[in-house]
Amino acid sequence: MDCHLLAHAAKCALLFSREPAMPPNELYTEPLDTLIDRCVDTARQRAGLSTMPHVVVSPYRFNPLGAHIDHQGGSVLARCLNQYTILCFWPSDDESSTISCALHGNWQRTSFSTGQLEDKYGWDSMVRAAAAAFNAHSSLKLGINGVVFGTLVSGGLSSSASVVLAYLTAFALVNDTKLNCVELVELCRQVENDYRGLNNGIQDQMSIAFGKSGQLTRLHVDSVTAEWIPDPANATEMQFLMCFSGITRDLAGSAFNTRVAECRQAAKLLCPDAEHLGQVAENLRDDNELARLPEIAQRRARHVYSEMARVAEGADVWRKGDWQTFGRLMNESCQSSIHQYESGSEWLIALHEMATTIDGVFGSRFSGGGYGGCLFMLVVADKAAECAQQLMALYLARYPELATLARIQIASSEDTVRLVQL
Repeated sequence: MDCHLLAHAAKCALLFSREPAMPPNELYTEPLDTLIDRCVDTARQRAGLSTMPHVVVSPYRFNPLGAHIDHQGGSVLARCLNQYTILCFWPSDDESSTISCALHGNWQRTSFSTGQLEDKYGWDSMVRAAAAAFNAHSSLKLGINGVVFGTLVSGGLSSSASVVLAYLTAFALVNDTKLNCVELVELCRQVENDYRGLNNGIQDQMSIAFGKSGQLTRLHVDSVTAEWIPDPANATEMQFLMCFSGITRDLAGSAFNTRVAECRQAAKLLCPDAEHLGQVAENLRDDNELARLPEIAQRRARHVYSEMARVAEGADVWRKGDWQTFGRLMNESCQSSIHQYESGSEWLIALHEMATTIDGVFGSRFSGGGYGGCLFMLVVADKAAECAQQLMALYLARYPELATLARIQIASSEDTVRLVQL
């Protein structure tokens, strides 16, 4: 089994290696059933167990519209895709857990008891925090013996939320507990905010927990509810392409927390009682009010309020199958992220700018907030392979050192986190 892990602090999952996705057939990922079979075989070897494990499949996600507004009370458009965390596990005999994965091509193993958190940025911090959060919620009596895999770690596709939701689902099963979507979201939030120290919102875990195949989900983060917008009849006319830059993402080492603080400062300047920009009254959001803000606060507020409007419009045009308008909104969102929110990395900005020159691309936008990771393109389905080849050629001409890492693949719609029957 040819595999290696793209290491990343506080994230652990196995990444199956692939060549850059240049030929048309490389746009399609390995079938999920085949991937699960390979993971199960490897997990049984690593665990030294002949019995079949339980398996959790937890997809990654992307947000076509809704950049950096979930922590400001804005709703978000979300979609699960065919990139995954796969967790193979067996119940432990007691409350302790053992988890294995590969780091830098070398297998690593950790064993811990509930409450042993240690370094919040260590590779095993996610599972330790998930065990602690589950225990506080439901009393963890049995741990797990697991082997965890992932198809694209640190790609800005919420691999951290994906793996935490997988761990929580596993702990729930072995402890005979049912966790609904809202409970999964809250426990995942605790892992990210309370244990890891990120000031992010809940769109990542909501996107996965509420995801449905063949649907675009509109997430209302303030109420932790969702509405589902079915793919319209002409959905076969378009396709999403996932363009991995070859540069991984780490929010903990980015300007993420700084931007959140700047948004909250803007909210306080507009309305002293507001905790975030979503709580500012509509009459205090017009151009005259925003023009009174300091320059940085003004840019952050303009991004948030314009992105909220794009989400609302995007939901409507998705229902109609108006891909030209939806693509335009994605481009506007990306430009606002770059110039108003100032979140774009060099490589993702380059991908976005190159994508705008290619015929057949309706629009494109960062995933992962622009701090490394992926660009998503909405393209004419019949031109997907051609668009992918043109973009990869332009990108690798500028960044030839990323030839073994960057890739482009079809982003097919996927379902929520779930246990699978073998």
